[in-house]
Amino acid sequence: MSVEVRFLGTGDAFASGGRSHACILVTAPEGRILLDCGGSSLPAIVRACDPGTIDAVAVTHLHGDHFGGLPYLVLQQKYAPRRRPLLVGGPPSLEARYLEAMKGLYADFFHSPSPFEVKWTILRPTPVRLGPAQVSAHSVEHVPASEPHGLRVRIGGKLIGYSGDARWGPALPLLADGADLFICETTTYSVPDPVHISAKELSAHRDELRCERLVVTHLGTDSLANIASLGLEHADDGMTIAL
Repeated sequence: MSVEVRFLGTGDAFASGGRSHACILVTAPEGRILLDCGGSSLPAIVRACDPGTIDAVAVTHLHGDHFGGLPYLVLQQKYAPRRRPLLVGGPPSLEARYLEAMKGLYADFFHSPSPFEVKWTILRPTPVRLGPAQVSAHSVEHVPASEPHGLRVRIGGKLIGYSGDARWGPALPLLADGADLFICETTTYSVPDPVHISAKELSAHRDELRCERLVVTHLGTDSLANIASLGLEHADDGMTIAL
């Protein structure tokens, strides 16, 4: 079995073009891991697989379009019911932010017993085992309060790099280095943005990304309006890649 990468959500925070929030399902012989779980992710997850087969979730940063789907996923699994732990890794404040979100969304269900445990791991530059994958997190340039990181994920003998949300900076070539697949955001096409990359910027730096394949995601209105001119392979909701 190869490693399958399925893009469940490829939109920006505003669901531009009707695209779902950031969520990528990676399936390998060792198991399944989600890269991000944005607020609108659960319907796409349910269409793609039995959520009970997801072993782990790795989150890049603390913006709702990247982690806001966790309360919905956990609640769905609570009543599935799930019996085994769900492993979640991400920035240092992820657990606390999740608890705040869960209390706000489902205060009446928050304290009722659950048949499974959510186990939290802080992801750092040193790789750690997160379910079926070895995952490391590396700081990128985005909104600092969101504790932004890109990810390097080793699974099924393959290496996947993922920018999360980030502007161009020295971390991105490091995330992409040696990857079989580097997934990078291009929120805009050419409009400058202080915390996001444009397709034009990424194309100008393409030679610095030593990866086998580059696919862009997190597409905003500017990118979508110029989709035919991106000059980069882009992901659509539901797109699947075999590595």
